[in-house]
Amino acid sequence: MGDSVGIEKSLKNGEILFREGDVGDEMYLIKSGKMKIIKKVGEDTKILAVLSEGDFFGEMAIIDGSSRSATAVSDGDTQLITFDKSAFKKKIGEEPLIEYIVTELTRRLRSTDEQIKFLMIKSDEKRLIAFLITKAQEEGIKQDDGSILLNFAFSYDGIAPVVGMGSEKLKRLVDNLEKSNLISIYNDKLIVKNVKNLEEYLRYISLKEKYGEQ
Repeated sequence: MGDSVGIEKSLKNGEILFREGDVGDEMYLIKSGKMKIIKKVGEDTKILAVLSEGDFFGEMAIIDGSSRSATAVSDGDTQLITFDKSAFKKKIGEEPLIEYIVTELTRRLRSTDEQIKFLMIKSDEKRLIAFLITKAQEEGIKQDDGSILLNFAFSYDGIAPVVGMGSEKLKRLVDNLEKSNLISIYNDKLIVKNVKNLEEYLRYISLKEKYGEQ
């Protein structure tokens, strides 16, 4: 191509372009062929999407540097056009309004992507704990005693749709976590007492689910 924004790339059938968790700085447009976007959920591999000519993917890595949220594998011989992060950002930076729209879209996409990730966890309790751990790690404020204050106003009605359950069920699960001394709630703030303990508890209920009570 004439400029450095798009470079062509060929993939053979079954070739993996990137894996979930990889760090990347390119997004892709499918010129011909198909790509499967797949994700491991527990022991299963789920096909999230099959993309074809004209579809683009991998854009989050270019816009905010986040790691790949799924694996991309070619379905048949595929021709891609790759867009390099620096060239893409330079093009966007030349037009402030486009830059604003892309940044805002990214923010919305990231929040949707995060919600999908939690909703794919089958167990309500595990889904809630995964949500709390992620929030503590990504935007928690560390306190003097080592606990972490979650940086948003906590309410049952506000959080219930995000973790995909009713307010009553959420309240029961939160009460259990409070009784187990894993979290505490003051006014509208939720505090994770110790992230490692919460991670241990998540592992414990996962093992119990797998080997214990059927």
